Amino acid sequence: MKIENTHSNISILKEMGQRIKDIRIGQSLTQKELCEKAGVSFNTVVRIENGEGSNINNLMRIMRALGLIENFNLLIPEQEQLPEEAFKSEYKRKRVSKSRLDKVEWQWGDEK
Repeated sequence: MKIENTHSNISILKEMGQRIKDIRIGQSLTQKELCEKAGVSFNTVVRIENGEGSNINNLMRIMRALGLIENFNLLIPEQEQLPEEAFKSEYKRKRVSKSRLDKVEWQWGDEK
């Protein structure tokens, strides 16, 4: 199944779990071997493969053990800076703030 925006989180977790299981089996690893290699509990491997989810740290450990850690580059790509932006500022933005002029203040009598 191709994961798309229309899928629920539950169905995406199940698909990710199935993919991890397929890769594990393709590498001829048992669940026990994977949990030892990844440094996570056996139940964590079972939960992830069943699509029940886990924390991101455990997922990263399992992906590293399967040789898939570089795939996080596809999951969350680096933000590229356009060449003109490099000349405009000498520092990288750390947060976003909205102009106070953009805010519309409500006043009595404006409820029409």
